[in-house]
Amino acid sequence: MKLSQSLKVAVVGAAALTLAFTTTANAAVLKAAGATSVSGIIDACKAEYQAASGDSYDYPGGGSGAGKTAIQNKTVDFAFSDSVHATPVANEIHIPTVIWPVGILTNLNTTKPLNLSRETIAGIFAGKITRWNDQAIVDDNNTTTNVVVYKKDAKGNIVKDKNGTPTVLRTNTVKITRTMPNQPITVIYRADNSGTSNNLTRALNKITPSVWTKSPADAFAAAFPGDITSDPVHFRSAAGSAGVSQLAAKTKYSITYAEISFAATYKLQLTNVINAAGNSITPNSDSALAAAAQATVNADGTVAFDYNTTDKAAYPFTATTYALALTNYGDASKAAAVKQAISFLGFNCPALHPALGFAQTTHSSAFGIKLDTQLAKLGK
Repeated sequence: MKLSQSLKVAVVGAAALTLAFTTTANAAVLKAAGATSVSGIIDACKAEYQAASGDSYDYPGGGSGAGKTAIQNKTVDFAFSDSVHATPVANEIHIPTVIWPVGILTNLNTTKPLNLSRETIAGIFAGKITRWNDQAIVDDNNTTTNVVVYKKDAKGNIVKDKNGTPTVLRTNTVKITRTMPNQPITVIYRADNSGTSNNLTRALNKITPSVWTKSPADAFAAAFPGDITSDPVHFRSAAGSAGVSQLAAKTKYSITYAEISFAATYKLQLTNVINAAGNSITPNSDSALAAAAQATVNADGTVAFDYNTTDKAAYPFTATTYALALTNYGDASKAAAVKQAISFLGFNCPALHPALGFAQTTHSSAFGIKLDTQLAKLGK
């Protein structure tokens, strides 16, 4: 069922996200691994978490696939994955921890953002559109579109409703014009098992099922509608979010997908996506929250997005990162430390580092309620 209005995702300022932490003489050093999409925010919060709790964690990343393997092999205390773990071990649960937009990143040697419809993006990543001056891309960038304008307070902050959803003031009609280069497109995709790939291919399959005919998968090549190895000119791969972003930065006229902070790190351009309502949407925490407000949070903690929602402000390619943890660690202090770490990363870190683009979730929001409900199960 759809989220009720009272359970839609909410956000607040960092000052309101203070949690009560208990520091102990015997500090815990937790082991974790998994999704590279959240590596930036996890690294950014490491010192702040240690200062607040006295505990610390080690997070080398490795990708969602590596995280699932690690929790399965019991080599970590918890893992992060951008996709559901289809074969969980005994006592393993999904905890929806952070919400974020999957950015479409390009290397077109310009600061002007590209505008692409969902269908055009599907065609590019499927290998159906292979040149930047393809008519579909030209049409997307020489048209009249709508841009969402949010209501702001006196300090310039976006106003949220009582449930934390960004308040849309109006949509402005904007005419865009752009000359596209007559150059081939190089698609950079994840070579490793990736929850980011799973989220992107899941959205593409729901948006254009006649093009993306295969089921979504952590392996981009497995979800690709054809044999991706047959076209090494237009398709190249790299491991990890940093890997695809770095390769895209070295490859002119390329396109890839990653968490949006990688765009600034590697000097790539973020694409504005024309959603199902016909509005040009910039990927950020607010447009991700708008999409999340239309999603369904299931009883087991997993999340289902409505990729075809006509909500005017929703960003079509929005993802959830799950913490994979155990309900029975055989050690109450270990369970408490894991619970405290995941809680801090889910509720505090996005507000402490808003520039990274992760949604700021509160305890009263749908995701926050489910996060706390799942965390409460880590009691042994």
